[in-house]
Amino acid sequence: MAVPIPNKIFMIDIETTGVDPKKEEVLQIALMEMNFHGGSWDKGKTFNFFQHTDRKPTTKFALDHMKDIYEKCNNSPFVPPAEVRQMILKFCDECGSNPPNIFFAGWNAGIFDIPFLDYHGYLVPAKYENDKLVGDCHYRIYEINGALNLVANVRGNNEINNVLKEAQKMSPKLEGSRHDALFDCERQMNILNALIQMMRP
Repeated sequence: MAVPIPNKIFMIDIETTGVDPKKEEVLQIALMEMNFHGGSWDKGKTFNFFQHTDRKPTTKFALDHMKDIYEKCNNSPFVPPAEVRQMILKFCDECGSNPPNIFFAGWNAGIFDIPFLDYHGYLVPAKYENDKLVGDCHYRIYEINGALNLVANVRGNNEINNVLKEAQKMSPKLEGSRHDALFDCERQMNILNALIQMMRP
C-alpha cells in the first residue's frame, strides 16, 4: 500500500514533570492539525489534554514557568492512558487521519514526545510486522530541528541558532506563554512557515 503524501500532519507537544519517562509523568498533551495549502501550513483543529497529578512544581524552572499547568493538572481528573490514546485517535480520525498514517511534527517529537507517550501507553508508534506497518502514528516524523539544519545547510553554514532567531522574528506574535504545549504547537508551526519563506527566492 502506498504511503499518502502528508499534506496533513499534526504538531505535537507535551509537558511532563521531568525528562525520564521511568520516573516522571505526563502533564499535558497537545496536538494541532496542520494542512499544507498554498505553500505553507495552516492551523486546523486542536486537542489539548491535561492529566491529573498530585505533584507540585519543585524545580525553579517548574515554579517559574509551569505553575499554572501543575494547578490545572491538580484539578483535572485522572484518565487512564489507554482512554487518552482513544481520545487522540478519535481526534485524528475527525481530522481525516487514521493509524498507522498519522503524521506528527515537533521540536523533539521523535526523540522525546512520542517515546515518552509510548512508555506510558498514550500512543503506539508504528513498526513493521510481517512487512506491514502497524501502530498509531507513522515513523516518518517532521522534526523541526531537521528543518533548521536544512536551512543552515542551504545557506552554507551551520548557524542553526541564527536561523532560528530569524524565523522567530518572522513569526506572528502569539498570545499565551511558552511551556504550554498548545501554545508551543502553534509557535512551532509558525517557525516552520518562516523557514519555508526563508528558502523561497
